[in-house]
Amino acid sequence: MILVGIVLIGIGWFWWRGDVVASSPAIDSTVAVPLPVVTGPYDHVASDCREGVAWTSTHTRKWQSLAQEYAGTVDACMEVYRVTADEDPEGDYYLAVVTSAWNRTDREDFWWPWDGGDDAPSPVTLAVTAGNPAADEVYDASSPSVEDCAADIPDAPVMLDEGDPLATPGFVAGSCGGTIALAGVGADGATWTVTRPEEFDLTVTSYQIKVGEGERPRLQLEVTPAA
Repeated sequence: MILVGIVLIGIGWFWWRGDVVASSPAIDSTVAVPLPVVTGPYDHVASDCREGVAWTSTHTRKWQSLAQEYAGTVDACMEVYRVTADEDPEGDYYLAVVTSAWNRTDREDFWWPWDGGDDAPSPVTLAVTAGNPAADEVYDASSPSVEDCAADIPDAPVMLDEGDPLATPGFVAGSCGGTIALAGVGADGATWTVTRPEEFDLTVTSYQIKVGEGERPRLQLEVTPAA
């Protein structure tokens, strides 16, 4: 009976490990970076893109003796819009929408601890920096959550419409087993951190800023993989 129990436990463990391997994110080509669909009071004023930024990530699952090493790239584009419906006579409002498409180019599965590396979620930082800080300390940034993760990417993941011109939209899609979090926001910009980038297909974050009447913000996009 003891021998039979050991055999059944072994079979169950190998089934469990195999199920984890089968359900892990696979190599997949990146989607095209979709532009926001604009139906409301916004004027497009600028774009800034960072394409083909390489990242690596290792997900080590000790209970399955499994180390999965991923490699990929991210294409990120920031579209900047001026809100034309604001009622503030002392300033203008701008919205920067950052859409990032995540591409998995390689995945290797190893028997840990004999092969493969230690766990390394390898965060990638997305940042919008403002060369001229927000006027009157008026700014905002989206705080996306994997709880809202979409399995499939719709034709229009972000719509800028009449609902709330000063809203900061957010969107995430993919397996979403990692995290995406607003790491910091201020008058000089916003920063988001994406851990386990292999778990995402598309992420959308945004930053809103007020500048002086008639001014334009000097916004720049930065994408920085883990060192």
